[in-house]
This record gives sequence, C-alpha cells and structure tokens, in this order.
Amino acid sequence: MKDSRLNTSMERRVRSAWIAVLFLGYLISACMPAAIPEPKIANPTYDIDSAAAAQTVVTDYLSAWEAEDYQAMYGMLSSLSRDAIPFEEFESAYRETAQELTLDSLAFNVLSAIASEGHAEVAYRVDFNTKLVGTIRRDLIVNLVREMNTWLIQWERGVILPEFNSGLFLQFVHELPSRGRIFDRNGAPLASYEDAIAVGIVPGNLLPEQAEQVYQTLAQISVYEPETLRAMVEATPDDWYLPVVTLTPADAEPYLVELRALSGVRLDSFRERIYLDGGVAPHVLGYLSFITEEELDTYMRLGYQQDERIGRAGLESVYEDELSGNRGGSLYLVNESGAIQSLIAASEAVPGDSLYTTLDKGLQMRLQESLGDMRAAIVVMEASTGRVLALVSNPYFDPNAFDLRDGDRSVLDSYFSNADQPLFNRATQGQYPLGSVFKTVSMSAALEEGIFYPGSSFYCGHSLWVCDSVYLYDWTYSHGIAASGTITLTEGLMRSCNPWFYWIGESLFTEGYEDSLSDMAAGFGLGVETGIEIPEAPGNIPETARTCVENAQMAIGQGEILVTPLQVAAYFAALSNGGTLYQPALIQEIKSPSGEVIQSFSPTETGKLPLSEQTLAAVQEGLRLVLEEPAGTGYWAVQGLDVPVSGKTGTAQTPSGDPHAWFAGYTRLNDPQRPDIAVAVIVENGGEGSAMAAPLFRRAVSLYFSENEDPGGSMPWEEEPYLPAQPTSTPTLSPTGE
Repeated sequence: MKDSRLNTSMERRVRSAWIAVLFLGYLISACMPAAIPEPKIANPTYDIDSAAAAQTVVTDYLSAWEAEDYQAMYGMLSSLSRDAIPFEEFESAYRETAQELTLDSLAFNVLSAIASEGHAEVAYRVDFNTKLVGTIRRDLIVNLVREMNTWLIQWERGVILPEFNSGLFLQFVHELPSRGRIFDRNGAPLASYEDAIAVGIVPGNLLPEQAEQVYQTLAQISVYEPETLRAMVEATPDDWYLPVVTLTPADAEPYLVELRALSGVRLDSFRERIYLDGGVAPHVLGYLSFITEEELDTYMRLGYQQDERIGRAGLESVYEDELSGNRGGSLYLVNESGAIQSLIAASEAVPGDSLYTTLDKGLQMRLQESLGDMRAAIVVMEASTGRVLALVSNPYFDPNAFDLRDGDRSVLDSYFSNADQPLFNRATQGQYPLGSVFKTVSMSAALEEGIFYPGSSFYCGHSLWVCDSVYLYDWTYSHGIAASGTITLTEGLMRSCNPWFYWIGESLFTEGYEDSLSDMAAGFGLGVETGIEIPEAPGNIPETARTCVENAQMAIGQGEILVTPLQVAAYFAALSNGGTLYQPALIQEIKSPSGEVIQSFSPTETGKLPLSEQTLAAVQEGLRLVLEEPAGTGYWAVQGLDVPVSGKTGTAQTPSGDPHAWFAGYTRLNDPQRPDIAVAVIVENGGEGSAMAAPLFRRAVSLYFSENEDPGGSMPWEEEPYLPAQPTSTPTLSPTGE
C-alpha cells in the first residue's frame, strides 16, 4: 500500500511539473508578438519518455530547417500532412518565406514538450536573422502524431510563422538604394546613373479583354511587334516580370495615363546604370545583367527584387556589395487580398559606395580607339606603384547593351556569337607564348648562374646546330637580312639574336641548370596570378624542360610558356624601378555616399626580381639599346619620341595563323610630376612585334606624357590617328624585323 501511495505521489509530481513547464512556456509566449495557442490535450496521461522522443523529432526538424534540408523536413511529416501538401508546395512555402524575410540564418530553442497516447505538443522559439530588418523572434507550437511507433509532425502553415494560421502572408516592400558610381583617377565619371522608367508585364495580371490593347500600346514605345509581345507573354510564367522597354521620364510622359490604366502593365521608376561614352574600359568595369532563375532565391534573400540587375563581370561584379549599397524596405503581414494588416519591421536603404579607379580616362579611350578591328591588348602601369592607368582589350564591347529593358537584343547577341570574343579580357585572361620578350628572363638566368657575362661574345649566324640534334634558325634568315655576326650577350638582347639564346638554353641544360629558366620566370612573377582586383589567368611556366632542345626553345620564349599581358607589364615595371614587383591595382579609393574615404590605395610589393645589381643593369642596358641603337629591333618603331624609353620586341609563333606581335617596355624620364610607366602590348596573329606592337607602345607613351594630346603619329593600319584605313592594308615591316 505504501509503494502504491508513493507511486501515485510521484505521478502527481511529474504531472504537476509538466503542467508548470507548459504554463511557464505559455506565460513567456504571451509576452511575444504571436501567442502560443493553449494545449489541445484533454485529460492527458503524461509520458516523459514519449515527450522526450517527440522533442528529439522536433529538434531534428528544426535542425533540418536551419540547414534548409527541406527533403529531410518533409520526411518527418505525418502521412496525413504529406497527403495534404506535395513536397514542391511544402518547399515553396519555406523558400518564399525566407525570401520575404530576406532570411540570412535562423536559430531555435525547444522550450517544452508534452505527450500522451498518440499525441504530442512541442513548444519552440525561432529567431529569424534577416538581412534587412534585423532579428524577428517567434514562439510556436507544433503537434505530433504517433505513426508506426514514431513521432511525426502534424504540419500546418503556422509551423513556419504563427500568423500564417490566421490566413495572413508576408510581403516585403523594397526600397532600393542608388548604385555607387565609378570614376577614373581624376574624378571623371565612367559609370553613373540617370532617372528612368521601366515598363514591363506581369502575365498573370493581364485581363483578357485588355490584352490586345496592352500589346498595341507597348508596341508603340518598344522595338517589338504586338505578335512578338504576345508570344513573349505566353512563354513567361504568370508570376514573373517580363521587361519590355526602358524610357526616360520625358519619353514616358505621353503614355503614362494609358499605361497605368492597363492591368498587368508594371511601371517602375529607377535610376538607370549608364556607362559613359559608350563604355570606357568595359573589360575593367564589367556590366550588369538580370538575375537568373537559378540565382533568384539567393538574391531575393539578400533583399534584391526579381527584375534587378547585378554586377556580372569586372569591377561591377567584384565590388557588387559595395556598389549596390544596403537595401531597405518594410515587412508587412497582408491578407489574401493583399491588404496590409500590420507592419512587422522596416529599414532604410543606404546608397552604394563609389569606386575611384586608377585609370586615366583619356588615355584609356584613345588607346581603345587605336586598335581598329584587331584582337589585341594593351596594359599601361605606373612603374613605381603598380597603378594601372589603362587596360585595353580588343574587340571592344558596349556594356550598356546588357540593359535589356530597352528590348533590343541584337547588339548583345552579336557579342556572344562573334568569333573574336569581344567579352573576353585579353589583357588579364589571354594566355600567350611570349616569344623574344622572354629573352630578358633567359639573359637573367644565364648571368645569375654565371655561365655567361654581359661581355661574353658569340657568333650570331642565320642558324645554329642545337643540342647535337637539330638546326634552329634566326629571324634574320626568313627576312633575308644579313646575320648579326659576332656580338656580346647585351648586344644579343638588342638584336634579339635567336642563336645566342638557343646557346643559352642548351648551356643551362647541359651544365645542370635545367630548372634555371623556369625558376627565373617564376621569380619574374610569370605563371601565377598577379593579384589584380578583376579575374585573371595564371599563364603557364613549365617546371622544367624535358629535353635539351625544349630548353633551347624555351630560352626564346616558345614551347609551353604562356603569359598574360598584365604579367609582362608588371615585370617590366620591376625592371624599370630597380627590381620591385608590385601588385597591379585598379582601385584608387572607395568612398561612402557622404564622401568619406573607406579604402585608399597604397603600393603593395609582391616580391623582388631575383637579380643582382650587375645582372639588372646588364638587362636594362640591353633594353635601352633595343630602342636607342639603329641596330636595335625596335629602333625605327619609336622614332619621333622625345621621351627616353627601353623595351623589347617579340614575335611569338603560334600553332595556327601568323605569329603574335609583342612589345614591352618602359620610360626613363624620372619626372616626379609624371611617374614613369611600363607598357605591354600584344596583337594576336599580328606578325612582327616591331611592326605592329611597338607603334602602339609609342602611342601610349606619347599620349601619357602629352596628357592625351599627341597620338605619336599614325599606326600602320590607320589613314590618320584613330581612323582605320579602308580597306586595311598590310603594314610595312621594319628593316630590323622581330
């Protein structure tokens, strides 16, 4: 009898404890915006073990929600719940809630659990950490049922938010910030914005009796015919926004009254992104394009709207967070008809930061105008800092074409269908054999290993029997020019004598320095990304030559060597400044909307050229002779310049087509008011570097030191500066070739 009374007493205590826990949970929730409904268990027999098991199930369910594993969540639903809602609708309910909340993450706590035969209730708290409106807290209760000896969730919409059980829905009304501007180094705008009105259609909102009027009206203000608009609407999901045309406020004014009266037509005022002058440095700035269907969930949860455009390439993409600003808006509870019932939270939009680039707008534009229809790239860099003053890739494209709200796709389509790939950034992502410009690396390796000296002499003939296995030829042979004869190593660089460098490659290999060329190239920053802000390619430097002949070919910049024009400009800057490699930079400053400087450029050293002072001086002397001695391969190409310059021509053989034309060099004016520059130029399949690339070097130098007034004469393919010859004539080769 005593044991019986004891058991009865314990049961009463357990029952009282659970009632207390439930009551406490109820009191806590009463203080919150949404109250927990009263328990529905009538005269229960409480089971601690069952309650613990139910709590575990809910914990697993909430953990899956936290991880957004909707499939796992759906698997925890009761059979009745799964019959009531298909998985696709279940997943959509959670994803749409996350989008409207701009959900960043969620955290949960299980507050209490109570269970009886076949039924359980678990109380829990969820903190919704949102991107735009802070943390929203809700306390909820979920019911569970027992099936096949397992607790399963009896699901309803109120499991997500308690207000959903009252037939309410979330709606976020966006407040969009102005996108930050992009300027050149002197404050000249490169990317700005202007007021505009976007006109589009939401197909599900079109009234059948107005549809024809909609198509006829929009055909008057866009490039589309009514039949085309009809087909576009039929191919668009009902709840999607279909952009049709973008108008200035003045152009839209005559049609506004009629457009506002048409159901399904949507008008949005916004500030349109404009790239000035048809696009200055488009491969640097990049462009904006619409959010894709695959990206929609991600960006809507960041506060973006479905029809917004995001940075898709270049600085626009890399600095999307800074440029796009902080989105704001108001989160409402609305009923089925869309009427607002209450405001949950709100935040204000903050305009984006502005980028001030290192680019010189005038220099960039003039060099863009200098390339005609050639596939080419030019990089101009401050030798003592790494600031990039111009970065040109050709063919050019107009980033304004990516704004499809004007309805004209023809220009944009041509960019993707053009075999010359105008969207490809040849300056940072083009990977090319370097040809004779690489001889600066080979000369450095030979001197540093001590197998030759600047004054070492060698007979430079038309050919050389290399590695006791093959004849390899000098460029003078194919041009019908007399052999250079006996010359020093420094003069060998001046004459770009292939046999001299074949001999260097063979000697390094046979004397046990087979890794020397690769190591020196790596020391020059080749074969790795430079660290510039926009996407780039690493190029390729073989770890070692497999054969003697391969090493000889590598010594003249052929074989498996691949470099980018940006890498070449960076290492020529180092040759100019005394041996310091700087990380190329495109951003001078980032400023807040109030003008506060958030980030400011400072030169970043990435290494030192692995050269002694004597080796560096010898290479510099050879580069000077290339342009200042009549026997130098670039002498004739830079005549007329009144700025002292050094450089190297290059003609890189390719598997198909004419060779690539290279030139890389730097200035030696030593003017503190006008810092010296390094320049790298490539013309794909352009032929001789001295004929096609060196003149562009001359133009870049002339423009820079004359503040963009002096074009440095006409290019071989121009009738006059910036005006291509019609038809394009074949340029005359310089008497020195290479």
